[in-house]
Amino acid sequence: MARVRPERRRPIDLAVTAAIVVVVAALCVTAWALSPVRHTTSVQAQGEPTAVQPAQSVPERFVARWQADSDATAAPAIGTAVVVTGNGGRVVGHDPATGRELWSYSRDLDLCTVGTAWTASSDLALAVYRNSRGCSEVTALDAGTGSRRGARTSDADSEIRLATDSGYVVAQGPRRMETWGSNLVRGIEYGRVEAPVRPEDAPDRADCELFSSTVSGDRVAVVERCTDDPGYRLTVLRAVLGSDENVEQYGSSLITGDVSGPPPVVIAMSSSGIAVYDGGAAPAEPPTIGAESGPAIRRFDTDGVAAGTNTVAGDATPPAGSVPISSDGVVTYWTGKATVVLNAQTLNPIYQVPGTLGPGQVMAGRLLLPSATGISVRDVATGREIRSIPLARTQPAAPVVSLRVLGDVVIEQHGPRVEAFGPG
Repeated sequence: MARVRPERRRPIDLAVTAAIVVVVAALCVTAWALSPVRHTTSVQAQGEPTAVQPAQSVPERFVARWQADSDATAAPAIGTAVVVTGNGGRVVGHDPATGRELWSYSRDLDLCTVGTAWTASSDLALAVYRNSRGCSEVTALDAGTGSRRGARTSDADSEIRLATDSGYVVAQGPRRMETWGSNLVRGIEYGRVEAPVRPEDAPDRADCELFSSTVSGDRVAVVERCTDDPGYRLTVLRAVLGSDENVEQYGSSLITGDVSGPPPVVIAMSSSGIAVYDGGAAPAEPPTIGAESGPAIRRFDTDGVAAGTNTVAGDATPPAGSVPISSDGVVTYWTGKATVVLNAQTLNPIYQVPGTLGPGQVMAGRLLLPSATGISVRDVATGREIRSIPLARTQPAAPVVSLRVLGDVVIEQHGPRVEAFGPG
């Protein structure tokens, strides 16, 4: 067998090979330097957090236990056993009783918002970061340990808010909205969509601004205003694409006759209907026969058809930091003048409590609401005050104080800070 002579290597061949190696190495170094992993610090918990048991009674008094900066939350973000805060680019899971950091996750990007979702199943903390494409980088963390559970990235607005239920999360900005499942797979995208899958099936509306939204089951409700609309519109969509890969719309109708006032706010949704806070500055559509004008909770069925109106005390524009809190069969919402308490299923307002500072939550069968002097403890069914617990807040109360409960600990959000109070 003839011997094969080795291929002759000319100097130019060696130079080209060396150049290719250098370029590949440079690309690898650049990719590593710019990758999210390079700019991420994750400190996970040593183990699962101690389980939190429901309170058996409301303590006689509360004392301040700890506080933390959390400008990425509008209301306390609660997991099954931790309180999650977000500030700057850092997300932290705290022991609710002591405030001790159980885990942390940091990036060199600013947080848009932080929330908890699927607490009864996956128990995730969602950290949404801002980059050149808006609030587009989402990381899902185990709320108990801080371990990374998933991530997604897509086009997004520069500001978003999250609304959750047991099935889906809605991420809504001024021009674009998405839904996600617990695996962070997108259900629908709505509003500003760069490349719609089936543009012929898109709603026949253009240049719409989105103001508020919520989700229940497989339906999403959103208040929007489109270019050719004389008033604000309530639209109900399916949370996932239909069989033809299109966004299904259950109903969409104008709910104000003009835009002379601020937009109504979707505050709750159930399998029975939708509750919308309307400050009353713009005329309602359809007009409410025989009802007083002014702020009201307006009820719609799950297709967005008007079903009733209840007047309440409130401002024409509710405070920007006011978010609804749902627990134990009731939804609480602060209108700027009172906390309105709704039945979580029928969405009928049960009563309103004036003189409060924000929404609250149920502890041991009693409704706790933040007040100027502390905590008002009320009968859930009637709203009757049972007692008032003085509270020494370490800082003056912000325009909105949102109160949530984890075990026998009360957690309040005042502006960009979270403060926790335990039994005294």
